[in-house]
Amino acid sequence: MLRSVWWALAVAALAFTAWNGLSLTMFDVSMACSKIGEGGSYHCDDRAIDVLGVWPLVAVGLLLATPPAVAAIALRQWVSWFAVTTLVVLFIAGIAAVTHDSYWNLLVLALPMAVIGSATAMFQRTAPDGGARKFS
Repeated sequence: MLRSVWWALAVAALAFTAWNGLSLTMFDVSMACSKIGEGGSYHCDDRAIDVLGVWPLVAVGLLLATPPAVAAIALRQWVSWFAVTTLVVLFIAGIAAVTHDSYWNLLVLALPMAVIGSATAMFQRTAPDGGARKFS
């Protein structure tokens, strides 16, 4: 059950970034467009993926999807808490970079992911060690 929550978070992060990559315009990601209505070398109604490219969007998607995917694979409580901490750091980075013309503002999705991840990590039990296997 817990593994499926982590995988759902990873898939949701990828779907969120893909959907935003296809639908965002420069007006949505550029502070200059939203304040004065004009950009430097682009029009505010241009698609963001045409101006910024696809690779920054891929990077943001991987940044958001990697912590829950690692937590799903490892399924250890300390890895889950590390994933939650990483998501909080990504949220703070997204807030700090909100004035840049980039996809970094999509990192604000990391906050609801961190909230769901922290609830998941709280209910995750640490597996008993059961003794180390001895190889002789």
